Amino acid sequence: MLFKKNKEASPVTASPSGNVETLESPIKIKLQDGKPCEKILTIEVAQDRISEEYESFYKAIAPRAKVPGFRPGKVPRDVLIMHYEKNANDSVLETLLSESLPKALREKDLNPLATPEIRDIQFTKEKLAYKAHVEVRPKVKLSRITGLSAKKEKVSIKPEDVEKALKQTQEMHAQYKAVEGRSAKMGDFIITDYVCLIDGQEVEKRNDDWMELKEKEYLKGFSAQLVGVSVGEEKDVQISFPQDMADKRAAGKTAVFKIKVKEIKEKTLPALDDDFAKQAGDYKNLDDLKQKLAADLEKRAADEKEAAFERELLNELAKHNKIEIPAGLLQRRAEYLTEQARQRFLQQGGTAEIFDKEKEKMQKEFESEARRQIHIAFLLDEIADVQGIKADDADLVKKYEMLARQYRQPKETVEKYYQEHKEAKETLLDQVRNEKVIEFLKQNAKTK
Repeated sequence: MLFKKNKEASPVTASPSGNVETLESPIKIKLQDGKPCEKILTIEVAQDRISEEYESFYKAIAPRAKVPGFRPGKVPRDVLIMHYEKNANDSVLETLLSESLPKALREKDLNPLATPEIRDIQFTKEKLAYKAHVEVRPKVKLSRITGLSAKKEKVSIKPEDVEKALKQTQEMHAQYKAVEGRSAKMGDFIITDYVCLIDGQEVEKRNDDWMELKEKEYLKGFSAQLVGVSVGEEKDVQISFPQDMADKRAAGKTAVFKIKVKEIKEKTLPALDDDFAKQAGDYKNLDDLKQKLAADLEKRAADEKEAAFERELLNELAKHNKIEIPAGLLQRRAEYLTEQARQRFLQQGGTAEIFDKEKEKMQKEFESEARRQIHIAFLLDEIADVQGIKADDADLVKKYEMLARQYRQPKETVEKYYQEHKEAKETLLDQVRNEKVIEFLKQNAKTK
């Protein structure tokens, strides 16, 4: 979840105006509206409480205070204050802030979405006043949650789709045999060590890299220059990179690949017959393999269509139920999505430098998706409350079984993990509850 409601918030103890708490309290609190989804607390700590905390500090430090010319525990109060005044000020301020802010939040029944921002601190030995800017949940007023319409496409698997999947299965079981007595030709694979140079500078280096020689390729003309090479041969391949490359260091430039051929491999595909089907997995014959490939394709397509239907339905939900989006939460979510994209880019071989150059262009897209996710999350949360939709341990049992199949782990292992990790279990409960809310929306929606 992006946020959680605190359903056990303390009741408000306030004056009829709603601004100042009861007289016996050591703090005074004023509550105001700030920006959308923001409350501003003006908090003032009573002088008696400040004096009490200073007294507590000096009383605690006196027995161990080290002051030249005095034994520990025998330092006069005025000398103690002179040597430890800054420490006392820092300690008292920290203690009173950490004490008064949570109390003010409880008294005013506020559940922050993030740590409140403290501003305008006024602090002396006689006075402590400050403002706390608190980011809170938006008010959600549901306008329309039933009768939403979204397009749901029918699943259609064609014979050529099955043949394509069969071909991919065949490719997965290809054999690669070392070539002897001839040079490389189109369709072969060559194993190489190479260095890529641009403007004389090394930009990439790889060892034991497999290259397939083929007519159609991204770097046009690359394979053609390697046709005819032999094992042990060294060759320079010159190529012009496309202008639209993500790596701006290479875009539109000419590169030289200094290649050393270590081995040539010839690919052999197995015959598509009953023996191949049995070797490929738990299949009776080739027809059985085709039928199961078709079933897998149909399920995958159905899942994709369902996901597209669900996304469009949730977009319709957001369209008909407007809310304010907390600015801080939006920023944090956008930053999270940006970092996730960055990690994926690095895992796929990109560099941080390249990503950072493109980051600004992608920022609006990340912010838009973050806004959508937050909007929908608040709506699902509200619908669950209004409709009384909950997730319990019985729902988790089914979820554990699904996760066990997904991760190929014993159900007991999955269940034990969530029982031992309370926060993960609560997150899973939220996920299951949201899935039930989405199912409610689907059952009450219209399909185009």
